[in-house]
Amino acid sequence: MAHAIFVAEAARRQLAIEVYSAGVFDFRGAPAIRETSATCKLNHTPAPEDVATFVRDLPLQSINRFLVMEQFQADMLTDQFGVSPSRVHLLGAFDPHNRGLEIEDPFGQSDAVYQQSYDLIRDCIVNYLDTIITGSG
Repeated sequence: MAHAIFVAEAARRQLAIEVYSAGVFDFRGAPAIRETSATCKLNHTPAPEDVATFVRDLPLQSINRFLVMEQFQADMLTDQFGVSPSRVHLLGAFDPHNRGLEIEDPFGQSDAVYQQSYDLIRDCIVNYLDTIITGSG
């Protein structure tokens, strides 16, 4: 969801930002989660890619900033994949409502939880783009 929201919001702002999405565990080729796609569609956000990507398949050295949902993902990027800690940030740190640094994965939960997750992620991404990228926040 974060990837889909980020791409849609960057496009809305006409920002030329390259956005990647990948998991720290290898689920390459797994289909998108139905609830994720449905929540994006409900919110008029183009759904994420149809298959999962593994972080090792990304051009890690050329990515300026990694936004992750949970601390264990940040730790995996730095410890297992050699990404500098200065390039890894918890997306929740950009929450304008300070609901916490970590954003829990809604996998296996209700549609309402997916919607809450969508709203939280969107708030964080909008604030990130407002303050960090465009400096207008």
